[in-house]
Amino acid sequence: SIVLLNKENEDYGIYNAEYITIKKSLFKDIEGSIVNIYRGGTDESTFGPHLEIFNSTIVNAGNGKRNKSKSSLNIHGVQVTNIENNIFEKSSPINVIHTVGEPVTKIINNTLSDTSRVNVLELNSGKENTAFLINNTYN
Repeated sequence: SIVLLNKENEDYGIYNAEYITIKKSLFKDIEGSIVNIYRGGTDESTFGPHLEIFNSTIVNAGNGKRNKSKSSLNIHGVQVTNIENNIFEKSSPINVIHTVGEPVTKIINNTLSDTSRVNVLELNSGKENTAFLINNTYN
């Protein structure tokens, strides 16, 4: 993985970074996830983490045998996520797991070629998918 922020294991809602921003980047032939963030717990007293990925290209990412998440982006418990105007080619899917009340997840205007659809799981809320998945193109 490139950004590995998944070492919390007590599920206290503690996380390793408040803001993670990736812009205008190229990632190619990365066996693990480009981003692997874990914020456990269900406490809504904290407002992060925040993840932004804009105008980047991800080629052949997340396909390694040892990638346990089987994803190019593995986002667990992130409160605010914006993934916009990116290109994903021959990569594992984006996995999003919502753990608390009302996270804001926007995955908008991305092109995904030979890449599986975005997976969103509402772990504790009992709600249907609350992520905004808008104008993404799958080839």
